[in-house]
Amino acid sequence: MNFLSLPNTREYHWKKTMALLSGLFLSFLGIPGAEATIQAQTISPVSSRTMLQAPYLYQWHQWSQMPDDRLHLYLRLLDTKVENATLFLRMRMVSDNLSIENARPLPIPISISGGEEVYLDAGMLAAYFLPAHVQVSGNASRDFSMNGGVLPDGLYQLYFEAYEAQSGSKVSLNEIPSMFTLLAGEPPFLNTPQAEDTIYYGRQASIRFQWIPRHLATPAFQTEYHFELAEIPQGVSSWEEYFHTLPLIHQEQTGQTFLDYGQTLPELIPGTQYAFRVQASGTSADGEQLYIKNNGYSEVRRFYFEEHCPIVPQLRIENISSTRAVVRWTEPIEAQSYKLQYRKNGKPDAHWFTYGEELMQGDTEAVLEDLEPSTGYECKLIVQCAYSQSKNDIVYRFTTLSADNAHLDCGNHPNSSNPDRDQTPLESLRKFDQVRTANGFVFEIEEATGSDGMFSGSGYTHIPLLSNTGVKVKFKNVFINKNYELVSGTFTAETDKGEL
Repeated sequence: MNFLSLPNTREYHWKKTMALLSGLFLSFLGIPGAEATIQAQTISPVSSRTMLQAPYLYQWHQWSQMPDDRLHLYLRLLDTKVENATLFLRMRMVSDNLSIENARPLPIPISISGGEEVYLDAGMLAAYFLPAHVQVSGNASRDFSMNGGVLPDGLYQLYFEAYEAQSGSKVSLNEIPSMFTLLAGEPPFLNTPQAEDTIYYGRQASIRFQWIPRHLATPAFQTEYHFELAEIPQGVSSWEEYFHTLPLIHQEQTGQTFLDYGQTLPELIPGTQYAFRVQASGTSADGEQLYIKNNGYSEVRRFYFEEHCPIVPQLRIENISSTRAVVRWTEPIEAQSYKLQYRKNGKPDAHWFTYGEELMQGDTEAVLEDLEPSTGYECKLIVQCAYSQSKNDIVYRFTTLSADNAHLDCGNHPNSSNPDRDQTPLESLRKFDQVRTANGFVFEIEEATGSDGMFSGSGYTHIPLLSNTGVKVKFKNVFINKNYELVSGTFTAETDKGEL
């Protein structure tokens, strides 16, 4: 410590102390002409009373810089017959897990007379707290050193022992300590948004970031919060550990426990990941810093910023013929354009074809042409919004009619079997398979049970004479050959029980 930079009271006390030390040193060496002379004497007990005022300090290096009025030591020599005595002091600060003390009394002389009370303030006691003058022990000493001299939580006693300068004997009894508790504050707890939340663009006017303080509020300190919002670039996985290296989108200081991120702040881009944290800090009127663990920083939390791009609420496939089908849909208000895709069904790895014409906002109909007769298809309509497109779109299925279906009629088909067809049984019948009857109808299977040609289940077909209306059918114990042709049995419409 540079005592030349201390206030006048500290400078005066230090010069006086050095003068007394010089005299004592010369006397101990027996140098002729020494100004100070020491006589052997034994003095009666000295009372010692320490008083410390809050807020208490966590950083050890701050104790030697404490304001004068925060620490008081009162010494009284009880024997009124002693005209003059010189004391040395030893500081001790102890808790259950830590002990910080002067290894021996510091040779800083303090003059005292019998019945007199000597008062020392923090400036006069600063030297006892210098790191060079103390030794540390206890279970928490390792953490104390590794954390840069931060005092751990606990109940502490601070007191000073008085020693007679000449004899070195301890002369203070029953020192009255100052008792104080250190309880470090926890950093803020982030409340909203929740971890890994998805926030949708345009759903709300602003995003509320909110946190809960976890440090003990005290009138001596004014708490401030520093909010930081950063973008997580694509491919970055260590965003929590290296948050300080991420590009900051916005930072702001506030005394509130929330921040509303509105339209006047930098725009967030849908399809981007963001992370944020909050740092709590407190400063007293004297410029003293409030101690909060992790330097006051909360956890780092990530959220996703997405655009709400819905799927089409309703899609219909109508006017199905052998080579074409009309697709119609209800338009979502967020839609700016569409992408219609289709492929043959029953093959999960089949290629998706995109409808050739550009479908813009306001379009609610498209015609698929050049389809193959008697073929099952599936299609989906992808909605394109301002920044993104719809996900998990529903797949719709339909089956084109056979080339002969235009001449088909319902009912009046007395022969439900066709012995002229191949009699080799079909081994298994699965969903999306298509079965053709002798009179030209094509049925798409929804569910089926059985094997070796004999099957039962349900499906559907389209009837041209009914505007290609889809008709749900069922079948029981029908015989189907290896060419997926109905050899015997009937498909029955579930609505009117008529045979097809």
